[in-house]
Amino acid sequence: MAKPAAKYTLGRTSKSRLKGVHPDLVRVIKRAIQITDTDFSVIVGTRTEETQRKRYESGKSQTLNSRHLPKVPKHAPELGAVSHAVDLAGWVGSASSWDICHLCDIADAIRTAAIELNVSIEWGGCWDALERYADAPDAMMAYLQRKKTANEKPFIDAGHFQLSWEAYPV
Repeated sequence: MAKPAAKYTLGRTSKSRLKGVHPDLVRVIKRAIQITDTDFSVIVGTRTEETQRKRYESGKSQTLNSRHLPKVPKHAPELGAVSHAVDLAGWVGSASSWDICHLCDIADAIRTAAIELNVSIEWGGCWDALERYADAPDAMMAYLQRKKTANEKPFIDAGHFQLSWEAYPV
């Protein structure tokens, strides 16, 4: 039986935003767009230190050591400095969507693609490796419970996906 055609493909702008991103993460994104139930766009791949500092100061990020900042991977120095993260948004109708339902659909496609390709991906909806959970809602609920138990405020960035620090150190 023939494999069904992909529902979606990455547009020119999304592809250009993947320049400078670690090739393993690019492979996951390219596979995820083929299997997702919600179309998506790549919003950001690489980021400058200045942009990251502004995001940190405004509270949109909780770190100055973002995976968006290009760094040389320890296990693949031949790649040079690359980003280890992307931000995605749903593409619904003719507009970007950051609706949590759309982002969970996208996270589920990323999870499936990552497992298929044996790439460990951490998601900003749970700040943990997606492959450890049954699906995105399960991952997010586990994160919220961890934060509640620790009496800490959660920081959900459900459009953020990054190569895991453990598997992809810099």
